Amino acid sequence: MVAEEVKIVDLKPLPCPDMRVLDRQKFDLIISVRAIEVPAKKCTEIMQLLHKGNSQFSQLQHKPRLVQPCDDDSSQKLILIDKNQSLPIAGHDYICERTLDIKLTYRNWSASQIIRAILPPSIDDTEVVSGFEIVGHIAHLNLKECHAPYKFLIGQVILDKNPSIKTVVNKLNTIHAEYRYFDMELLAGEENFITTAIEHKLKFNMDFSKLYWNSRLGTEHKRVSDLIPTGSTVLDMFCGIGPFALPLARKRCHVHANDLNPESYKYLLENVKINKISSEFITCYNQDGRELIENFAGPIDYVLMNLPASAYEFVDVFIGLFSRDTEKRKPPVVFCYHFADIEAPVENSITAISEKLGCSISPDEVHLVRKTAPKTWMTCVKFTVPESVLYAESQSKKIKLS
Repeated sequence: MVAEEVKIVDLKPLPCPDMRVLDRQKFDLIISVRAIEVPAKKCTEIMQLLHKGNSQFSQLQHKPRLVQPCDDDSSQKLILIDKNQSLPIAGHDYICERTLDIKLTYRNWSASQIIRAILPPSIDDTEVVSGFEIVGHIAHLNLKECHAPYKFLIGQVILDKNPSIKTVVNKLNTIHAEYRYFDMELLAGEENFITTAIEHKLKFNMDFSKLYWNSRLGTEHKRVSDLIPTGSTVLDMFCGIGPFALPLARKRCHVHANDLNPESYKYLLENVKINKISSEFITCYNQDGRELIENFAGPIDYVLMNLPASAYEFVDVFIGLFSRDTEKRKPPVVFCYHFADIEAPVENSITAISEKLGCSISPDEVHLVRKTAPKTWMTCVKFTVPESVLYAESQSKKIKLS
């Protein structure tokens, strides 16, 4: 425990950059604060006269009680007040001002304050872990190389400071080559990756360690679902566990939902069942996305391509797609996700898709979804597939793909 003068405006735990095993007592701190001593029976009256709460502890996760016992007189109480707060003295000569030492412990500090104290000064404040994704009972961190020596400490702090979290994991840089989900390591808590996320009143069961899910995309899922009219036929090429497919089927679109990952397909079927989605409005597949498009018979109103790392590589499936048809079909509208360079994300995304199609596209919209890295935007390019592409001759298709 450390007893010393601490400026309230700079209230924070003392640095512990050499800590490798979490020692919660190292964050104990005694500070001197301003207080007034009042009769216990007058405490409520005086609190009302002070008008506002105490702001000097606003940066703490758990704040000290504003009313403290008076150790040497049980008939008196101590009220903590701000440094510059004026006192309701007039007509209250029983008020006595004094200084009080109070103890702050590990419980009082926020997770970011503790992590800042653990990390060395060479790691600046912009690199302090302050946010993370929550999926059910799992906290999902994206730690950087500079955090590596402290990762298990950081995991334990996150676990301690968030009662609803039971498991803390860190995303690794390795990506499963075929199914495109990130490997992860357990930092703290239970080794239990079976969880449930709630998004727009739908439940999504999953094994978070074996498939891709991003809770930060909830707004994007709703945006696109709202854009597609009821009754539309939608092909979701890389549907995962159904964040687009289920809300669309719920609004009575006819959804053909596909994912190559057998784990995603397993939980897609489960999520259709637990959300009571009618089989009249959703059909599920576990196959390559190209096969879904190439072998689909009937009208296609919309195609969702939510695989931003490589979705643009699949748009060549539209070249000559309708060339075998005897009846002319309406061109589908595509929502294609893409990771683009931050300097020119719109142009970068349009160029990538156009080059793969073999012709320039004129998108209805290029929506900037979110920054995924300092130099990367995730975009969503909405475009109608040109008829010249859809009705290209098969030989032309071979030329374009060579």
